[in-house]
Amino acid sequence: MTQFTISTAITLLALGVLTQGTQPSELCSKNINAMTQGDLDAIKGCSVYSGTITIDNSGAEELALAGVEEITGSLILSGNVLLRTFQAPQLAKVKGELRIVNQTVLQKLQLPMLMESKVLNLSVLPALEHLDFPAGLTQVDDAHIEDTRAPSVTGFKPEHMHSFALISNNYMKQFDFSAVKDLSGTLHVASNGNALDFQANQLVSVETGDFRNVAQLSLPQLTRVSGDITFNDNNVSQLQIDQVELVKGTLTMANNANLVSASFQHLAKIGGAFSIGNNPQLASIDGFPALNEVDGTVDIAGSFDSYALPALQDVRGGMRLQTTSSKLQCDDLERKMKSDNVVKGTTWSCGANMDESQLQPTLGQEGTDGSSAGNRFPGAKGLANENGGKKGTIGGASGESGATSGTTGALAPAMAASWALLLAGGAAIFGF
Repeated sequence: MTQFTISTAITLLALGVLTQGTQPSELCSKNINAMTQGDLDAIKGCSVYSGTITIDNSGAEELALAGVEEITGSLILSGNVLLRTFQAPQLAKVKGELRIVNQTVLQKLQLPMLMESKVLNLSVLPALEHLDFPAGLTQVDDAHIEDTRAPSVTGFKPEHMHSFALISNNYMKQFDFSAVKDLSGTLHVASNGNALDFQANQLVSVETGDFRNVAQLSLPQLTRVSGDITFNDNNVSQLQIDQVELVKGTLTMANNANLVSASFQHLAKIGGAFSIGNNPQLASIDGFPALNEVDGTVDIAGSFDSYALPALQDVRGGMRLQTTSSKLQCDDLERKMKSDNVVKGTTWSCGANMDESQLQPTLGQEGTDGSSAGNRFPGAKGLANENGGKKGTIGGASGESGATSGTTGALAPAMAASWALLLAGGAAIFGF
């Protein structure tokens, strides 16, 4: 009897200890809407929470999600107008989305153990001055950081991603993107602080790249772009992207007021259009010595004195050069283009000594800051969109203020059909 009593006591004691350290499974495996600290304390025994935790329109000023190490669903904070501090001291993994949005007075966000989140969305956090991942955020597929007060982000260390957006962080001075090696989707950096230094030192491949309002940009290892890449309205003095060999889509450089040099030493092929416009300090188009083929149009406008694409042999679309400089020798260029049959499209035009008001805008030249998610490359106009089905000179001026060469005559029916096909392709890509 004594032996049974001792055994029973030991068993009951063990069960008591286990019960004290765990939560019933039903508390840890459902979606909840937490409004108070008490709601979060009720699940602090769930080291793995199987569900989504939503904190929406709470009246609390401080909240802590303690004890939870992994969330199999999502963690969502939205519209908590009084919330100043949020911490999740043990949280290491979010299998779904970590979404913290529309928190207008949130000043302190502490996620010291976070290493993984499938989706990271931090948006409209205008009071948040520090954004850090001390444990190292090493796994994230898609990240969107918008409208924070943070001057930098530390601990952002994923190697492989699908997409990344850094938008409207007006105080952002530096972002270290150097851990990322490839993106299978879009890299979008726009409308951040005027002094932003964006470092992507190990990035090898990206599908689509869009860089706007950047002061310094480092892409020394970039080799492949499987879609479009755009550099618009930046403060950079130079673009040195010498390892890229192929841009399958369109390459655009427009409205970069301080751009003095652009170097793409190994770029051999552009699968879409090649467009350079309104870069007033860019005096020479000579940074593309290996460029051999452009499957779309070549549209270059500005104040450049010289043009040299020595390897260019095949332009499938039209070609237009426009400059305010009197030093560009259009006659020499025309002879080369015609004798070598470089331009296969319906249009060849070269204008020198043009008045600035006569320059026709190139692709992307009239774009905005790019912050609209619905239109990633707004303001696109360009050669193909300007000239479809027209006769004669494009973008060139005759008379006192300018000189042109290489005008085109009426389009033959077959050529017109080809041009219509080109326009249809442009519409699909750029939303003309």
